[in-house]
Amino acid sequence: MRSLLVGLVLFLALASGCHRKHGQAQGDGGMDGAVTDGSAGDGSAGDLGGCGTLGTACCGTTCSTGACVGGVCQACGGPGQACCAGNACDATDICTGNGAGVCTHCGGPGEACCAANTCGAGGCCINSICTGSGSVCPGVGGTCANGSCGTCGGGGQACCSPGSVCTASAVSCVGTQCAACGGPGQPCCANSTCTSAGLSCNGQNVCEQCGGPGQACCAGNACGGTGCCDPGSSLCVADATSCSSGGTCAGKACTVCGDPGQACCPGSTCGGGGCCVNNACVASSQAIPAQSGMVCLAGSPAACGANGGPCCQNSPQCATAGSCCVDGACAGTGTSCGGTFLGTCQSNAGQPSSCSTGDGGNPCGGAGQACCIGDPTGNGKAADFCTASGLVCDGTCKPCGTAGASCCPGNTCGDGGCCDRNTDTCVANAGTCSAGQGQCKGGGCQGGTCGKLGQACCAGGVDCTTPFSDCSGPNTTCSVCGGLNQPGCNDKGGDYCAPPYVRSNTGNMCVLCGGAGGPCCAGGVCSAGKACNPGTNVCQ
Repeated sequence: MRSLLVGLVLFLALASGCHRKHGQAQGDGGMDGAVTDGSAGDGSAGDLGGCGTLGTACCGTTCSTGACVGGVCQACGGPGQACCAGNACDATDICTGNGAGVCTHCGGPGEACCAANTCGAGGCCINSICTGSGSVCPGVGGTCANGSCGTCGGGGQACCSPGSVCTASAVSCVGTQCAACGGPGQPCCANSTCTSAGLSCNGQNVCEQCGGPGQACCAGNACGGTGCCDPGSSLCVADATSCSSGGTCAGKACTVCGDPGQACCPGSTCGGGGCCVNNACVASSQAIPAQSGMVCLAGSPAACGANGGPCCQNSPQCATAGSCCVDGACAGTGTSCGGTFLGTCQSNAGQPSSCSTGDGGNPCGGAGQACCIGDPTGNGKAADFCTASGLVCDGTCKPCGTAGASCCPGNTCGDGGCCDRNTDTCVANAGTCSAGQGQCKGGGCQGGTCGKLGQACCAGGVDCTTPFSDCSGPNTTCSVCGGLNQPGCNDKGGDYCAPPYVRSNTGNMCVLCGGAGGPCCAGGVCSAGKACNPGTNVCQ
Protein backbone atom coordinates (compact mmCIF):
# COMPACT_ATOMS: atom_id res chain seq x y z
CA MET A 1 0.00 0.00 0.00
CA ARG A 2 2.84 2.34 0.82
CA SER A 3 4.25 1.86 -2.68
CA LEU A 4 0.98 3.21 -4.15
CA LEU A 5 1.56 6.51 -2.37
CA VAL A 6 5.17 6.68 -3.55
CA GLY A 7 3.97 6.18 -7.13
CA LEU A 8 1.34 8.89 -6.70
CA VAL A 9 3.94 11.24 -5.34
CA LEU A 10 6.27 10.65 -8.27
CA PHE A 11 3.40 11.51 -10.62
CA LEU A 12 2.44 14.65 -8.69
CA ALA A 13 6.05 15.82 -8.62
CA LEU A 14 6.16 15.73 -12.41
CA ALA A 15 2.79 17.43 -12.75
CA SER A 16 3.13 20.16 -10.17
CA GLY A 17 5.39 22.43 -12.25
CA CYS A 18 8.16 24.65 -11.06
CA HIS A 19 8.71 25.72 -7.47
CA ARG A 20 9.96 29.04 -6.28
CA LYS A 21 12.23 29.58 -3.31
CA HIS A 22 13.15 33.08 -2.23
CA GLY A 23 16.65 34.04 -1.13
CA GLN A 24 17.54 34.13 2.53
CA ALA A 25 18.63 37.14 4.49
CA GLN A 26 22.28 38.00 4.45
CA GLY A 27 23.40 40.87 6.64
CA ASP A 28 26.21 43.27 5.88
CA GLY A 29 28.51 41.92 8.57
CA GLY A 30 28.92 45.37 10.13
CA MET A 31 27.92 46.71 13.51
CA ASP A 32 26.61 50.04 14.59
CA GLY A 33 29.64 52.25 15.01
CA ALA A 34 30.86 54.03 18.10
CA VAL A 35 30.23 57.35 16.32
CA THR A 36 26.66 57.52 15.07
CA ASP A 37 24.78 60.19 13.17
CA GLY A 38 21.35 58.54 13.11
CA SER A 39 21.54 58.21 9.36
CA ALA A 40 21.23 55.41 6.87
CA GLY A 41 22.69 56.05 3.48
CA ASP A 42 21.41 59.52 2.69
CA GLY A 43 22.79 61.08 5.89
CA SER A 44 19.37 62.21 7.01
CA ALA A 45 17.66 61.26 10.24
CA GLY A 46 14.34 61.75 8.49
CA ASP A 47 11.39 63.84 9.50
CA LEU A 48 11.95 64.47 13.20
CA GLY A 49 8.23 65.03 13.59
CA GLY A 50 7.66 61.33 12.79
CA CYS A 51 10.68 59.69 14.33
CA GLY A 52 11.51 57.58 17.38
CA THR A 53 8.97 54.75 17.13
CA LEU A 54 9.53 51.20 15.93
CA GLY A 55 10.24 51.09 12.22
CA THR A 56 10.83 54.83 11.87
CA ALA A 57 14.05 56.85 11.77
CA CYS A 58 15.80 57.54 15.07
CA CYS A 59 15.36 61.04 16.52
CA GLY A 60 19.03 61.87 16.20
CA THR A 61 20.40 58.82 18.01
CA THR A 62 17.45 58.09 20.32
CA CYS A 63 14.14 56.24 20.15
CA SER A 64 11.06 56.45 22.35
CA THR A 65 10.41 52.76 21.63
CA GLY A 66 13.07 50.27 20.60
CA ALA A 67 16.78 50.81 20.07
CA CYS A 68 18.51 53.00 17.49
CA VAL A 69 20.40 50.60 15.23
CA GLY A 70 21.49 51.62 11.77
CA GLY A 71 19.54 54.87 12.07
CA VAL A 72 16.22 53.03 12.53
CA CYS A 73 14.29 52.23 15.73
CA GLN A 74 14.22 48.44 15.99
CA ALA A 75 12.85 45.84 18.43
CA CYS A 76 16.35 44.44 18.90
CA GLY A 77 19.82 45.74 19.63
CA GLY A 78 19.17 47.34 23.02
CA PRO A 79 20.67 46.25 26.33
CA GLY A 80 19.70 42.65 27.12
CA GLN A 81 17.90 42.23 23.79
CA ALA A 82 18.79 39.92 20.93
CA CYS A 83 21.29 41.41 18.49
CA CYS A 84 19.85 42.73 15.25
CA ALA A 85 20.79 41.17 11.90
CA GLY A 86 24.52 41.37 11.25
CA ASN A 87 25.21 41.16 15.03
CA ALA A 88 24.31 44.84 15.34
CA CYS A 89 23.52 46.70 18.59
CA ASP A 90 23.03 50.33 19.54
CA ALA A 91 26.02 52.60 20.16
CA THR A 92 26.47 51.72 23.86
CA ASP A 93 26.16 47.94 23.53
CA ILE A 94 28.06 45.16 21.79
CA CYS A 95 26.84 41.77 20.53
CA THR A 96 28.11 38.90 22.69
CA GLY A 97 27.41 35.17 23.05
CA ASN A 98 26.59 32.39 20.61
CA GLY A 99 23.81 32.16 18.05
CA ALA A 100 22.07 35.47 17.43
CA GLY A 101 23.82 36.86 20.53
CA VAL A 102 22.70 39.31 23.21
CA CYS A 103 23.52 43.02 23.35
CA THR A 104 25.50 43.85 26.50
CA HIS A 105 26.80 47.18 27.77
CA CYS A 106 30.28 48.09 26.57
CA GLY A 107 33.02 50.66 26.96
CA GLY A 108 33.64 50.71 30.71
CA PRO A 109 36.71 49.27 32.49
CA GLY A 110 36.50 45.48 32.40
CA GLU A 111 33.66 45.53 29.87
CA ALA A 112 33.84 44.53 26.23
CA CYS A 113 35.05 47.23 23.85
CA CYS A 114 32.31 48.94 21.88
CA ALA A 115 32.30 48.99 18.09
CA ALA A 116 35.47 50.29 16.44
CA ASN A 117 37.54 49.40 19.57
CA THR A 118 35.92 52.23 21.53
CA CYS A 119 36.30 52.57 25.31
CA GLY A 120 34.87 55.38 27.38
CA ALA A 121 36.76 58.11 29.27
CA GLY A 122 40.04 57.65 27.40
CA GLY A 123 40.27 53.91 28.07
CA CYS A 124 42.26 51.43 25.99
CA CYS A 125 40.88 48.42 24.12
CA ILE A 126 43.15 45.40 24.65
CA ASN A 127 42.06 41.95 23.49
CA SER A 128 38.50 43.27 23.12
CA ILE A 129 38.31 44.34 26.81
CA CYS A 130 38.50 47.94 28.05
CA THR A 131 41.30 49.02 30.38
CA GLY A 132 40.58 52.22 32.30
CA SER A 133 42.65 55.38 31.79
CA GLY A 134 45.54 55.44 34.29
CA SER A 135 45.72 51.66 34.56
CA VAL A 136 48.57 49.45 33.34
CA CYS A 137 47.88 48.02 29.88
CA PRO A 138 47.77 44.21 30.39
CA GLY A 139 50.06 42.18 28.17
CA VAL A 140 51.56 45.12 26.29
CA GLY A 141 52.89 47.29 29.10
CA GLY A 142 52.71 51.05 29.56
CA THR A 143 49.97 53.11 31.19
CA CYS A 144 46.69 53.76 29.44
CA ALA A 145 45.98 57.42 28.65
CA ASN A 146 43.65 58.77 25.97
CA GLY A 147 43.50 55.38 24.28
CA SER A 148 47.28 54.98 24.05
CA CYS A 149 49.48 52.64 26.08
CA GLY A 150 52.32 55.14 26.33
CA THR A 151 54.39 54.78 23.19
CA CYS A 152 52.14 52.46 21.24
CA GLY A 153 48.52 51.78 20.31
CA GLY A 154 47.32 55.32 19.58
CA GLY A 155 46.66 56.90 16.20
CA GLY A 156 49.98 57.43 14.37
CA GLN A 157 51.92 55.39 16.94
CA ALA A 158 53.51 52.00 16.48
CA CYS A 159 51.33 48.94 16.94
CA CYS A 160 51.75 47.37 20.38
CA SER A 161 53.28 43.95 20.71
CA PRO A 162 52.81 41.11 20.99
CA GLY A 163 49.98 40.71 18.53
CA SER A 164 50.18 43.97 16.53
CA VAL A 165 47.58 45.62 18.75
CA CYS A 166 46.09 49.11 18.44
CA THR A 167 44.35 50.29 21.60
CA ALA A 168 42.67 53.58 20.65
CA SER A 169 39.25 53.87 19.04
CA ALA A 170 38.86 53.97 15.27
CA VAL A 171 42.41 52.84 14.50
CA SER A 172 43.77 49.51 13.29
CA CYS A 173 47.24 48.11 12.70
CA VAL A 174 48.36 48.67 9.10
CA GLY A 175 51.83 47.29 8.63
CA THR A 176 53.51 48.40 11.87
CA GLN A 177 51.58 51.65 12.46
CA CYS A 178 48.16 52.38 13.97
CA ALA A 179 46.16 54.08 11.21
CA ALA A 180 42.62 55.45 11.05
CA CYS A 181 39.87 52.93 10.32
CA GLY A 182 36.13 52.88 9.97
CA GLY A 183 35.66 55.99 7.83
CA PRO A 184 34.57 56.18 4.18
CA GLY A 185 37.13 54.32 2.04
CA GLN A 186 39.19 53.35 5.11
CA PRO A 187 39.87 49.81 6.31
CA CYS A 188 37.16 48.37 8.55
CA CYS A 189 37.89 48.40 12.26
CA ALA A 190 37.94 45.25 14.41
CA ASN A 191 34.99 42.87 13.98
CA SER A 192 34.19 44.38 10.56
CA THR A 193 32.90 47.64 12.03
CA CYS A 194 32.71 51.18 10.68
CA THR A 195 32.40 54.43 12.62
CA SER A 196 29.12 55.69 11.19
CA ALA A 197 25.67 54.20 10.85
CA GLY A 198 25.79 55.35 7.21
CA LEU A 199 28.71 53.02 6.44
CA SER A 200 29.08 49.27 6.20
CA CYS A 201 32.05 46.93 5.82
CA ASN A 202 32.18 45.36 2.36
CA GLY A 203 33.77 42.11 1.23
CA GLN A 204 37.11 43.85 0.68
CA ASN A 205 37.22 44.97 4.35
CA VAL A 206 36.67 48.60 3.34
CA CYS A 207 33.98 50.90 4.76
CA GLU A 208 31.58 52.13 2.09
CA GLN A 209 28.39 54.16 1.97
CA CYS A 210 25.28 52.13 2.72
CA GLY A 211 21.54 52.52 2.92
CA GLY A 212 20.71 54.10 -0.45
CA PRO A 213 19.03 52.30 -3.38
CA GLY A 214 21.50 49.81 -4.84
CA GLN A 215 23.87 50.20 -1.88
CA ALA A 216 24.55 47.61 0.80
CA CYS A 217 22.14 47.52 3.73
CA CYS A 218 23.46 49.26 6.85
CA ALA A 219 23.86 47.59 10.24
CA GLY A 220 20.68 45.91 11.40
CA ASN A 221 19.55 45.57 7.75
CA ALA A 222 18.60 49.27 7.75
CA CYS A 223 18.03 51.41 4.66
CA GLY A 224 17.46 55.14 4.34
CA GLY A 225 14.10 56.84 3.99
CA THR A 226 11.35 54.41 2.99
CA GLY A 227 13.75 51.92 1.38
CA CYS A 228 13.92 48.21 2.17
CA CYS A 229 16.78 45.80 2.75
CA ASP A 230 16.29 43.06 0.17
CA PRO A 231 16.87 39.76 2.04
CA GLY A 232 17.97 38.02 -1.15
CA SER A 233 20.74 40.43 -2.13
CA SER A 234 21.45 42.41 1.09
CA LEU A 235 21.06 45.56 -1.01
CA CYS A 236 18.67 48.44 -0.41
CA VAL A 237 15.77 48.87 -2.82
CA ALA A 238 13.54 51.91 -3.14
CA ASP A 239 9.94 51.98 -1.95
CA ALA A 240 7.44 50.38 -4.37
CA THR A 241 10.17 48.62 -6.38
CA SER A 242 10.65 44.87 -6.79
CA CYS A 243 12.66 42.70 -4.39
CA SER A 244 14.53 39.54 -5.37
CA SER A 245 11.97 37.50 -3.38
CA GLY A 246 9.36 38.34 -6.00
CA GLY A 247 7.62 40.76 -3.64
CA THR A 248 7.64 44.54 -3.45
CA CYS A 249 9.24 47.03 -1.05
CA ALA A 250 6.46 48.48 1.11
CA GLY A 251 6.50 49.85 4.65
CA LYS A 252 10.31 49.50 4.81
CA ALA A 253 10.10 45.71 4.31
CA CYS A 254 10.29 43.47 1.28
CA THR A 255 7.29 41.22 1.11
CA VAL A 256 8.53 37.64 0.99
CA CYS A 257 6.85 34.70 -0.64
CA GLY A 258 6.98 30.99 -1.25
CA ASP A 259 7.83 29.51 2.14
CA PRO A 260 5.42 27.92 4.66
CA GLY A 261 3.01 30.50 6.05
CA GLN A 262 4.05 33.16 3.56
CA ALA A 263 2.17 34.54 0.57
CA CYS A 264 2.44 32.60 -2.67
CA CYS A 265 4.95 33.84 -5.22
CA PRO A 266 3.81 35.15 -8.63
CA GLY A 267 2.06 32.43 -10.60
CA SER A 268 0.58 30.95 -7.38
CA THR A 269 3.77 29.04 -6.70
CA CYS A 270 5.41 27.90 -3.46
CA GLY A 271 8.89 26.57 -2.80
CA GLY A 272 9.92 23.24 -1.33
CA GLY A 273 7.00 21.24 -2.70
CA GLY A 274 4.46 23.43 -0.90
CA CYS A 275 0.91 24.17 -2.04
CA CYS A 276 -0.61 27.59 -2.73
CA VAL A 277 -3.98 27.73 -0.94
CA ASN A 278 -5.88 31.01 -0.76
CA ASN A 279 -2.62 32.86 -1.57
CA ALA A 280 -0.76 31.26 1.35
CA CYS A 281 1.86 28.52 1.17
CA VAL A 282 1.30 25.22 2.96
CA ALA A 283 4.26 22.85 3.45
CA SER A 284 4.15 19.33 2.04
CA SER A 285 2.55 16.87 4.53
CA GLN A 286 0.70 19.70 6.33
CA ALA A 287 -3.09 20.09 6.54
CA ILE A 288 -4.88 22.31 4.03
CA PRO A 289 -6.56 25.03 6.14
CA ALA A 290 -10.35 24.84 6.38
CA GLN A 291 -10.45 21.69 4.20
CA SER A 292 -11.06 18.60 6.32
CA GLY A 293 -9.36 15.43 5.10
CA MET A 294 -6.87 17.22 2.82
CA VAL A 295 -3.09 17.70 3.00
CA CYS A 296 -0.45 19.14 0.71
CA LEU A 297 1.51 16.41 -1.03
CA ALA A 298 4.53 17.37 -3.14
CA GLY A 299 2.95 20.57 -4.42
CA SER A 300 -0.65 19.38 -4.88
CA PRO A 301 -3.60 19.05 -2.47
CA ALA A 302 -4.48 15.42 -1.80
CA ALA A 303 -7.16 13.52 0.13
CA CYS A 304 -5.69 11.97 3.27
CA GLY A 305 -6.43 9.18 5.74
CA ALA A 306 -7.14 6.21 3.45
CA ASN A 307 -4.86 3.19 3.64
CA GLY A 308 -2.24 3.54 0.91
CA GLY A 309 -2.70 7.30 0.82
CA PRO A 310 -1.07 10.16 2.72
CA CYS A 311 -1.63 10.53 6.46
CA CYS A 312 -3.65 13.47 7.70
CA GLN A 313 -1.67 15.92 9.80
CA ASN A 314 -4.15 15.98 12.66
CA SER A 315 -5.66 13.14 14.66
CA PRO A 316 -6.77 10.71 13.45
CA GLN A 317 -4.02 10.54 10.86
CA CYS A 318 -5.55 7.42 9.29
CA ALA A 319 -9.31 6.92 8.90
CA THR A 320 -9.28 3.17 9.58
CA ALA A 321 -8.87 2.24 13.25
CA GLY A 322 -5.65 0.35 13.89
CA SER A 323 -3.79 1.69 10.84
CA CYS A 324 -0.21 3.00 11.14
CA CYS A 325 1.15 6.24 9.74
CA VAL A 326 4.53 5.28 8.26
CA ASP A 327 6.52 8.37 7.25
CA GLY A 328 3.45 10.12 5.93
CA ALA A 329 1.53 7.15 4.49
CA CYS A 330 -1.27 5.06 6.04
CA ALA A 331 -0.74 1.28 6.32
CA GLY A 332 -3.63 -0.96 7.39
CA THR A 333 -3.50 -3.45 10.25
CA GLY A 334 -1.65 -6.59 9.20
CA THR A 335 -0.15 -5.01 6.09
CA SER A 336 3.52 -4.21 5.58
CA CYS A 337 4.80 -1.00 7.10
CA GLY A 338 6.93 -0.73 3.97
CA GLY A 339 9.96 -2.47 2.61
CA THR A 340 11.46 -5.35 4.59
CA PHE A 341 12.72 -3.46 7.63
CA LEU A 342 9.64 -2.46 9.64
CA GLY A 343 7.50 -5.60 9.76
CA THR A 344 3.71 -5.26 9.67
CA CYS A 345 1.33 -2.77 11.23
CA GLN A 346 0.05 -4.19 14.52
CA SER A 347 -3.09 -3.03 16.30
CA ASN A 348 -2.54 -2.83 20.06
CA ALA A 349 -5.59 -2.96 22.31
CA GLY A 350 -6.03 0.41 23.96
CA GLN A 351 -2.73 1.67 22.53
CA PRO A 352 -1.67 3.31 19.26
CA SER A 353 -0.79 0.93 16.45
CA SER A 354 2.86 0.26 15.78
CA CYS A 355 5.35 -1.28 13.39
CA SER A 356 8.53 -3.11 14.46
CA THR A 357 12.23 -2.35 14.55
CA GLY A 358 12.82 -5.10 11.99
CA ASP A 359 11.34 -8.44 10.92
CA GLY A 360 10.23 -10.01 14.18
CA GLY A 361 11.74 -7.14 16.17
CA ASN A 362 10.33 -5.11 19.02
CA PRO A 363 7.37 -2.79 18.33
CA CYS A 364 8.22 0.77 17.30
CA GLY A 365 6.42 4.01 16.66
CA GLY A 366 3.72 3.98 19.33
CA ALA A 367 3.60 6.15 22.44
CA GLY A 368 6.44 5.21 24.79
CA GLN A 369 7.91 2.80 22.26
CA ALA A 370 11.21 2.96 20.44
CA CYS A 371 11.31 5.17 17.36
CA CYS A 372 11.09 3.40 14.01
CA ILE A 373 14.36 3.46 12.10
CA GLY A 374 14.30 6.03 9.32
CA ASP A 375 17.42 4.93 7.47
CA PRO A 376 18.22 1.21 7.82
CA THR A 377 21.67 1.81 6.30
CA GLY A 378 22.67 3.80 9.39
CA ASN A 379 23.66 6.89 7.39
CA GLY A 380 20.89 9.03 8.88
CA LYS A 381 19.48 10.20 5.55
CA ALA A 382 15.91 9.78 6.78
CA ALA A 383 14.92 10.83 10.28
CA ASP A 384 13.65 8.21 12.74
CA PHE A 385 9.88 8.48 13.18
CA CYS A 386 6.74 7.53 15.11
CA THR A 387 3.59 5.95 13.66
CA ALA A 388 0.80 7.63 15.65
CA SER A 389 -0.45 11.20 15.56
CA GLY A 390 0.83 13.73 18.07
CA LEU A 391 4.14 11.94 18.67
CA VAL A 392 7.76 12.85 17.99
CA CYS A 393 10.94 10.81 18.14
CA ASP A 394 12.75 12.09 21.23
CA GLY A 395 14.73 9.03 22.36
CA THR A 396 11.37 7.24 22.38
CA CYS A 397 8.05 8.30 20.89
CA LYS A 398 6.65 11.10 23.04
CA PRO A 399 3.67 13.49 22.83
CA CYS A 400 4.36 16.71 20.93
CA GLY A 401 2.90 19.98 19.74
CA THR A 402 1.10 21.28 22.82
CA ALA A 403 2.40 23.82 25.34
CA GLY A 404 5.10 22.23 27.49
CA ALA A 405 5.43 19.18 25.24
CA SER A 406 8.20 18.48 22.75
CA CYS A 407 8.07 20.16 19.33
CA CYS A 408 6.62 17.95 16.59
CA PRO A 409 8.65 16.92 13.49
CA GLY A 410 9.74 19.93 11.48
CA ASN A 411 9.89 21.90 14.75
CA THR A 412 6.14 22.52 14.65
CA CYS A 413 3.85 23.55 17.51
CA GLY A 414 0.09 23.99 17.46
CA ASP A 415 -2.05 27.11 17.70
CA GLY A 416 0.63 29.66 16.82
CA GLY A 417 3.03 28.45 19.50
CA CYS A 418 6.82 28.75 19.40
CA CYS A 419 9.27 25.84 19.23
CA ASP A 420 11.84 26.90 21.86
CA ARG A 421 15.00 25.11 20.74
CA ASN A 422 16.77 25.92 24.01
CA THR A 423 14.32 23.69 25.91
CA ASP A 424 13.08 21.67 22.92
CA THR A 425 9.51 22.34 23.98
CA CYS A 426 6.49 24.21 22.65
CA VAL A 427 5.65 27.60 24.16
CA ALA A 428 2.01 28.64 23.92
CA ASN A 429 1.09 31.72 21.93
CA ALA A 430 1.39 34.61 24.46
CA GLY A 431 3.55 32.35 26.67
CA THR A 432 7.12 33.14 27.75
CA CYS A 433 10.14 31.93 25.77
CA SER A 434 13.23 30.82 27.71
CA ALA A 435 16.60 32.60 28.04
CA GLY A 436 14.99 36.02 28.40
CA GLN A 437 13.57 35.94 24.87
CA GLY A 438 10.27 37.51 25.78
CA GLN A 439 6.76 36.59 24.72
CA CYS A 440 5.81 34.13 22.00
CA LYS A 441 3.60 35.80 19.41
CA GLY A 442 2.48 34.16 16.20
CA GLY A 443 5.34 31.64 16.18
CA GLY A 444 8.14 34.11 17.06
CA CYS A 445 9.69 35.11 20.38
CA GLN A 446 10.52 38.69 21.47
CA GLY A 447 6.91 39.53 20.64
CA GLY A 448 7.21 37.97 17.19
CA THR A 449 10.41 39.82 16.19
CA CYS A 450 12.87 36.88 16.27
CA GLY A 451 12.76 33.24 15.26
CA LYS A 452 10.51 33.49 12.21
CA LEU A 453 11.60 32.90 8.62
CA GLY A 454 13.80 35.77 7.47
CA GLN A 455 14.22 37.16 11.00
CA ALA A 456 17.27 37.00 13.23
CA CYS A 457 17.64 33.80 15.24
CA CYS A 458 16.58 34.27 18.86
CA ALA A 459 19.38 34.42 21.42
CA GLY A 460 20.18 32.01 24.25
CA GLY A 461 19.88 28.90 22.06
CA VAL A 462 16.16 29.55 21.44
CA ASP A 463 17.15 29.94 17.76
CA CYS A 464 14.34 29.58 15.18
CA THR A 465 10.87 29.04 16.57
CA THR A 466 8.53 28.80 13.59
CA PRO A 467 7.83 25.54 11.65
CA PHE A 468 10.29 24.42 8.98
CA SER A 469 13.03 26.88 9.89
CA ASP A 470 16.64 26.56 11.05
CA CYS A 471 19.26 29.05 12.22
CA SER A 472 21.90 29.29 9.50
CA GLY A 473 24.22 31.54 7.54
CA PRO A 474 26.97 33.93 8.61
CA ASN A 475 24.47 36.38 10.10
CA THR A 476 22.38 33.82 12.02
CA THR A 477 19.14 34.29 10.12
CA CYS A 478 16.19 31.87 10.20
CA SER A 479 16.01 30.11 6.84
CA VAL A 480 13.59 27.56 5.45
CA CYS A 481 14.23 23.81 5.73
CA GLY A 482 12.57 20.46 5.21
CA GLY A 483 11.09 20.92 1.73
CA LEU A 484 12.17 19.90 -1.76
CA ASN A 485 15.71 21.14 -2.57
CA GLN A 486 15.99 22.61 0.92
CA PRO A 487 18.30 21.43 3.73
CA GLY A 488 16.87 19.01 6.26
CA CYS A 489 15.55 20.55 9.47
CA ASN A 490 17.68 19.94 12.56
CA ASP A 491 15.27 17.68 14.44
CA LYS A 492 15.44 15.32 17.41
CA GLY A 493 15.06 12.18 15.30
CA GLY A 494 17.66 13.36 12.75
CA ASP A 495 17.66 15.87 9.91
CA TYR A 496 13.98 15.98 8.98
CA CYS A 497 12.46 16.32 5.52
CA ALA A 498 8.69 16.54 5.18
CA PRO A 499 7.17 13.51 3.38
CA PRO A 500 7.55 12.56 0.59
CA TYR A 501 11.16 13.79 0.82
CA VAL A 502 14.35 12.56 2.49
CA ARG A 503 17.91 13.81 2.52
CA SER A 504 19.90 13.10 -0.61
CA ASN A 505 22.45 10.30 -0.45
CA THR A 506 25.09 12.82 -1.51
CA GLY A 507 24.30 15.76 0.77
CA ASN A 508 21.89 17.41 3.17
CA MET A 509 19.29 18.62 0.67
CA CYS A 510 15.78 17.12 0.69
CA VAL A 511 14.88 15.21 -2.47
CA LEU A 512 12.00 13.04 -3.65
CA CYS A 513 12.40 9.45 -2.45
CA GLY A 514 11.30 5.99 -3.53
CA GLY A 515 11.92 6.13 -7.27
CA ALA A 516 14.36 3.99 -9.24
CA GLY A 517 17.93 5.12 -8.53
CA GLY A 518 16.78 7.53 -5.84
CA PRO A 519 17.17 7.33 -2.07
CA CYS A 520 14.89 5.03 -0.10
CA CYS A 521 12.04 6.68 1.77
CA ALA A 522 12.01 6.53 5.57
CA GLY A 523 11.89 2.95 6.80
CA GLY A 524 13.54 1.66 3.62
CA VAL A 525 10.43 2.09 1.45
CA CYS A 526 10.51 2.20 -2.36
CA SER A 527 7.88 2.43 -5.10
CA ALA A 528 6.12 -0.68 -6.43
CA GLY A 529 8.51 -3.21 -7.93
CA LYS A 530 11.57 -1.63 -6.30
CA ALA A 531 13.48 -2.63 -3.19
CA CYS A 532 15.81 -0.68 -0.91
CA ASN A 533 19.44 -1.78 -1.13
CA PRO A 534 20.54 -1.75 2.55
CA GLY A 535 24.15 -1.18 1.55
CA THR A 536 23.59 1.92 -0.59
CA ASN A 537 20.15 3.25 0.52
CA VAL A 538 19.13 3.31 -3.16
CA CYS A 539 15.86 1.96 -4.62
CA GLN A 540 16.58 -0.68 -7.25
